[in-house]
Amino acid sequence: MKSKSSPTVNFSLRKEVFFVSIGSIIGAFTMHLPRIFLDFIGDSSYVVTLIVLAQTVDSADPLVGFLLHIFVATTIGIITGIFLYKLMKFNISNVIRGIIFGLIAGIVVFVVFAIPVSQLLLGPNTVEVLSEINPQMSLVDAIREVEQNFVFQMIHSLVMHLIWGVTLGLISSLFTRKMGANYLCRICNIEFSKIKTWEHHQEHVHDNPSKSTKKILIVGGGYAGVGVLNRIQKQFQDNVDVSISLVSESNFFLHTPMLPEMATGTIEPRHIATPIRKFCKRAQFYHAKVVSVDINSRKVVIQRQGDSKQTELSYDYLVLASGSKTNFFGNHNVEKNSLTIKSLDDAIKIRNHVISVLETADQESDETIRQKLVTFVVVGGGFSGVETVGELNEFVRESVEKYYRNISISSVKVFLVSSGKTILPEIGDLGQYAKDALEKAEVKIYTNTRLDDFADELVTLNNGEKISCSTMVWAGGNKVDDVITNLDTEHHKSGKLTVTHQLKLKNHPNVFALGDCAYVLDPRSQKPYPPTAQHAIRQAKTVAENLSNKVNGIGFQSDFVYDSKGSMAKIGKKDGVALLLGHELRGMLAWFVWKQYYLSTLPTTEKKIRVGLDWFIDLFFPRDITRLSNIFEEKPIVSSSN
Repeated sequence: MKSKSSPTVNFSLRKEVFFVSIGSIIGAFTMHLPRIFLDFIGDSSYVVTLIVLAQTVDSADPLVGFLLHIFVATTIGIITGIFLYKLMKFNISNVIRGIIFGLIAGIVVFVVFAIPVSQLLLGPNTVEVLSEINPQMSLVDAIREVEQNFVFQMIHSLVMHLIWGVTLGLISSLFTRKMGANYLCRICNIEFSKIKTWEHHQEHVHDNPSKSTKKILIVGGGYAGVGVLNRIQKQFQDNVDVSISLVSESNFFLHTPMLPEMATGTIEPRHIATPIRKFCKRAQFYHAKVVSVDINSRKVVIQRQGDSKQTELSYDYLVLASGSKTNFFGNHNVEKNSLTIKSLDDAIKIRNHVISVLETADQESDETIRQKLVTFVVVGGGFSGVETVGELNEFVRESVEKYYRNISISSVKVFLVSSGKTILPEIGDLGQYAKDALEKAEVKIYTNTRLDDFADELVTLNNGEKISCSTMVWAGGNKVDDVITNLDTEHHKSGKLTVTHQLKLKNHPNVFALGDCAYVLDPRSQKPYPPTAQHAIRQAKTVAENLSNKVNGIGFQSDFVYDSKGSMAKIGKKDGVALLLGHELRGMLAWFVWKQYYLSTLPTTEKKIRVGLDWFIDLFFPRDITRLSNIFEEKPIVSSSN
């Protein structure tokens, strides 16, 4: 038995504006035809009205007046549509609703535009134009004719605008139904671009379920997972025989390269986080933790984040893009006592903690304790560690100078500890420039040095040196999640999944792996690709193409081959380093390129605008030291001097 459910129609403002514009232009020709026809048979003087309108832009061409009328009417129509949608959630996908919208728009244009223009502009100017067109007509006769025809002209104008509105509403509604609206299945919470596809889905999924449905399951909501999702959704937008699902521990996609800036208040937290549901047009989203994956029985057990309830999901094709987590290399003291820079929560914790130690230091009279409070250590000489120490150093020194009068700027100490011979080894000689720039900014850098321990607010280095501090940020390494290491398949010694050049698991051709959890070899050099966002995005394209081919029964599978476009790091305010296509950039130019590149990679226009505004404000004002919240438990900052 068929259900009587109907779809929820989602509104797309950008498309609606375009459709309303098309409808308005067609409506404008429709509304003007009767008046132009009356002009030809001698019963109207509408051409005079058009000439008067054209004069407002210093023209005497009736065509200019015609185009101006269309432009103004279209603009008012669009504004009316947006107002109706925002106020009443009024959409025009239904033809009747479209006509109602058109009638309302026509009346609004008539009241807001036609009447005031007739009273303030057309009346006086029409007299002048009539006198010019017909020299035999006296000024008094012209005024009399305008006054006698006023009511007639208003009725004609109202009818014209109603014709325009009905045409506008009908055309834009038809466009919306065919190409504009998204049709949401209320049961599955997925969208379709065509009403016929929604009906097909209703029939074959809910009314008479098909056993041939192919299930695609994506694990991970980072660059790799969301990248595959966005591409695969487009491939199967109107194929109801394919089911797509995505599981992620976080309900948002995080733009991780900007975490250090978020941790110091340059960028607001929500500006670099986009809800994953915003991407899931054709897919179901599960905000859950993956408990286990059985690739032999094709089952994935997930645990809901809200109430810890577990659910089993089956799949035909699996995409593993679960990313990585912080690696403490078995040092439990470091794991327990350090701050990390891996997630949005981590960045918020760093911000709250740093502001807390500055507030405490400003009130502390014991010089030993105060020195401990204003000493900061960052461990890790890669991109994350270097960018974090640069941001932290700037934030602390700027805040001390601006707000904390009881703290001497000379007492602030910031350290960077790197186990490598230099920092940023990925960018060659530019690493030395970055080191010099940071040291010039008063960051003390240790290279060829490892952190042995961090306990009782004391950093111990393997060279025997000890640093008393209340803040240590660990950016020293990553490892794959336990769910990945427990998979019954071949692994690299790092725990990552060994994949073929087509990014599939060996002996499991329906399971793809990419991003941080996969060990991907360059087929040319036989060296592993670095686990960067740049490579994850490109891997997502290859996986989506290969997955689409497999689902569609196409045998071709392409290898992942990619040449890195370069690497960049922001090391200070208006300072950075970049290696792009073999060319070295440094200083302000590299900083600007870094900004522009990462701004362009933000997933939505809204986020680009918000981050751009944050950066613009940061150029002129000091960073805000408002402590965001107390939602994270923190260890006591300090209790007594040693």
